[in-house]
Amino acid sequence: MLFGRVRAHIPLMILIALAGCSQGDSQTRFRVSGTITYDGQPVEFGEVLFTPNGAKGNSGAQGIATISGGRYDTSGSRAPGVAGGPMIVRVTASKDAQGTLLSEQEFELDLPKSDTTHDIKLEKGDKPAVAAPAI
Repeated sequence: MLFGRVRAHIPLMILIALAGCSQGDSQTRFRVSGTITYDGQPVEFGEVLFTPNGAKGNSGAQGIATISGGRYDTSGSRAPGVAGGPMIVRVTASKDAQGTLLSEQEFELDLPKSDTTHDIKLEKGDKPAVAAPAI
């Protein structure tokens, strides 16, 4: 008897699940790309993380771009595109493919709500995003 009631609701549960899936990601995402250098030299490896700055009233899609050969582009598959507007940008630059840290820095950036390019220039003397632990 219980199985009959559950079975009767299966088509309704499938329709609800499909309706939720068909909505997709309703957030608008914009492509950000550009060059990235450290002390004037192209950064060969790393990652750029774009997070909407909630302190400045921004929300929406976070984006991640892989750094390769001195360039980055958020059109990859991990977290494609960004929300635009005020962002906190965290750059993790690596010396090699194994992830040996070259520089890790964080800064604020106001991006347009459209596809854009933005070149990132990191310098040796720039303050790191994460302070070294005290010993």
